[in-house]
Amino acid sequence: MTRVMRPLDWAFPPRPAQRELIHRAPTSPNGLPPLLFVHGARHAAWCWEPWMDQAAAQGFSCYAVSLRGHGGSEGRERVRRTLLRDYVHDVIQTAVRLPRQPVLVGHSLGALVVARALGRYAARGAALLAPAPLDNGLAAIAHRLRDRPSDVLVTAAGQPLPMRHETLFVGLSREESARHLARLDGESTVAVYQLTLPHRPVPTRTPVYVAGVPDDKLVPESDVEKTARFYGVQARWFPGLGHDLMLDAGNDKPLQDLLAWVEEVFGA
Repeated sequence: MTRVMRPLDWAFPPRPAQRELIHRAPTSPNGLPPLLFVHGARHAAWCWEPWMDQAAAQGFSCYAVSLRGHGGSEGRERVRRTLLRDYVHDVIQTAVRLPRQPVLVGHSLGALVVARALGRYAARGAALLAPAPLDNGLAAIAHRLRDRPSDVLVTAAGQPLPMRHETLFVGLSREESARHLARLDGESTVAVYQLTLPHRPVPTRTPVYVAGVPDDKLVPESDVEKTARFYGVQARWFPGLGHDLMLDAGNDKPLQDLLAWVEEVFGA
């Protein structure tokens, strides 16, 4: 049985927050479950707009939430102190208010938030894209240390993880990436620290889709494969894309693969 509330939540419930939610309604609905997109660190609902437009054109009802402290949601003044469970609360509270049970689609830190939400909310399905590790972030830290050790030191000092063109994109032009980078928010120092702590993933009966990019600068291949093994699925790989696979040039490839998976699993 899914435990919607846990003792910690009863004793210290997450602070309420108004959340930004954007929606794309399909012209010709296909009858499949709606998609609820959950962004990663320093991003917001806006990062899903290219995918939402394409998916809505193919009959999917699409929603994207900005977690507290991001985008148009409340909580910017407290974002540095936000806990992962606060983000999980945001996703669950958004999902239960939708007209139909959605497929949760999370990217990076948002994928970890979605994975934790599955322990408390019975989503129709879940897609974890370039997912932050389920158990601990030690491999990701080592991966970043080899590539750019100064970023790890900046993060350890309590500053948001630096994100650059080279960190997030492969094929996107510098001009386009600059527009995206200018929209990035701050991030919770506490939540990033929590990523490094050991955590026992929660099994689920929910169908799960896992995808990554081979040359990801933030999430090593080993962590994506570990996540896929935990859910008993094969990881899908999309070479030629960066960590922000929903914004990079060629982002239609992972989207079409995801939509095909939703149609295969839920089309009957």
